[in-house]
Order: sequence, then structure tokens, then C-alpha cells
Amino acid sequence: MKQQHKHSEFTLKTSEIDKIVYKAISFRDRCILKSLYWIGLRREELTLLDIQDIDFERKRVIIHGKGKKIRVVPIINNDLLSDLKYQIGNRGGGPVFSGPSGENLTPRAINYVVSRAGERASINNPNPALKHINPHIFRHSIARHLKDKGFSAEWVQKFLGHSSFKTTMDMYGTLSLEQMQEEASRRLMLE
Repeated sequence: MKQQHKHSEFTLKTSEIDKIVYKAISFRDRCILKSLYWIGLRREELTLLDIQDIDFERKRVIIHGKGKKIRVVPIINNDLLSDLKYQIGNRGGGPVFSGPSGENLTPRAINYVVSRAGERASINNPNPALKHINPHIFRHSIARHLKDKGFSAEWVQKFLGHSSFKTTMDMYGTLSLEQMQEEASRRLMLE
């Protein structure tokens, strides 16, 4: 019988995220990758992110999420805040991340940015069912990293925009695979 895994069980280490970001081919692409991670954005949420959605003064971003839900989350990384300011420059409106003609990026374009950076960094998706790095792995990774740093499941729920606490608990309320391995090694003194 084939074992079923939740996609949320598979995350990237922060060093892998840094390497993927570093290997992006442009400043815009690095900013896309950082936004997926540090804001926990879904791919479609990133495509809808407009300049007026970012409040630099209060370090917040308005996210237009699934089912036309809107949530406001803090920008928790100062480097990302600076990068977003630079990315926007003097533009007064429109998408934060645009294509060559100024149009919103498509979900497919975001997939390409992410998978290409992953390939350049020589990092594969940790999920054995998936070969390439995809945008959602950044969301799973930040959620797990925040939880591991002691953020409450309620905080993670609001940050990700889960309407149900159960969703957050089912995905991130348990030990990660790395935590299980560390505990087993420590308790059983495995090498």
C-alpha cells in the first residue's frame, strides 16, 4: 500500500530558500521569491498584488485571497520591505510584479520564475511526488518555520488566511519530519 503524505509535510530549509533566491535571474524574480516566502502568498495572491495593497508605513500588506477573501498581514522581514520599495520605485499604481507590457504576471509565469530559480540552485522539491520547486512550497516552508520558532497556530492561521483553525492544525500543528528525526536520534542516540 502506497503511503500518502500531506504536501505540507515537505518544506525547504531556510538555507535552501536563500540559495534559490540568490540564484534568481533578476531583482524582480528575487523579490517574487521573497514575497512568496516572507508573506506566505499563494501563487494567485501574488498575481493580484497591487502597489496600493502595500502599506510601507505600517509594514502591512492587503492580500486578495481565495474566495475573494481579503486579509491584512504584517511584512515580517525588513529586507523584503526595502526590496518591495525598490521594486515599485516611483510607480503610483498597478501590479507590484508585472510582465514586459506592464500587465499582471500570470500564474504560469510565476511557476516558471520559481522552478527556474530552483533548477539554477540545484534544489529539487523535497516532495518525492513533485520534481520541481513550486510556489506553494514557499508557503508551506514559512508556515512550518514560523511554527517551529514558537508562533502560535492561531497566528499562523491568520497569516496564511485559513478560514478554519482545523486546516492549520492538520497541516502545521504536528511535528515536522525533521523534528521527528531529531527526536528519534536524540532519544535513540542514532547517528
